[in-house]
Amino acid sequence: MKHFLLATAFTAFLISPLSAQDAIQLPDGQTALNISATEQVEVGQDLLIASMRIQDENKDAKSVQKTINEAMAKAVALVKKYPSLKVETGQYYVSPDYRYIDIPNETNKRVLDKWRGSQTLTITSEKSEDVLNVTGEIQDMGFMMNGLNYQLSPKKHEEIRDGLMEVTVKKLKDRAMRVAKALGKTDVDLVEINIDANNYNPRPVYARTAKMEMSMMASDSMPAPTAEAGESTVSMTVSARAIIK
Repeated sequence: MKHFLLATAFTAFLISPLSAQDAIQLPDGQTALNISATEQVEVGQDLLIASMRIQDENKDAKSVQKTINEAMAKAVALVKKYPSLKVETGQYYVSPDYRYIDIPNETNKRVLDKWRGSQTLTITSEKSEDVLNVTGEIQDMGFMMNGLNYQLSPKKHEEIRDGLMEVTVKKLKDRAMRVAKALGKTDVDLVEINIDANNYNPRPVYARTAKMEMSMMASDSMPAPTAEAGESTVSMTVSARAIIK
């Protein structure tokens, strides 16, 4: 994985008058400074997620469910052979499909044509090679790919943000010291430090391949899909009130 720190995307600091509500009593010779900074970094995505589905249709609902149940049990058992993979089953539905028949001199009649069913399967891992290999095998079982995407794992996201926090806080104090020197002051204390919440909300990068919508009736052995990880932007904003003295 590769990652590198970009130049500061946005940094702003200002000396602003305090409102009556925010006013604090400062000894003579001290100045309150409101300061904020944002840092960001591009990080290689490390988590690969494959969403797959098995579907079937038949005149008999029981037959549809039997096909799906057997295929899903086989696929889950295969995934569990890989310790690095996490597997989760998703939406399972079976529904009737109707058609209309023409009856002379009468209203068209709706009749049951067949039953359709589907269930989804999600495979997740930081070991992308295992994900790709097992999804190729599962496609060979008749499953189709709903989506294949990379994203940044929550663990890596927090690690990067912790590093950015240290960098940003240091720059806040450095810049506050520059302001202090410009005002003929010699010391700065940072108070009321706020760190943005920046809830983790990854934007997946979809890695589609020419084999993702193969027919369930394909007879040739299915090659493994191909996927390349992209990069995610992680940012950190820290603001503070500094007391210059």
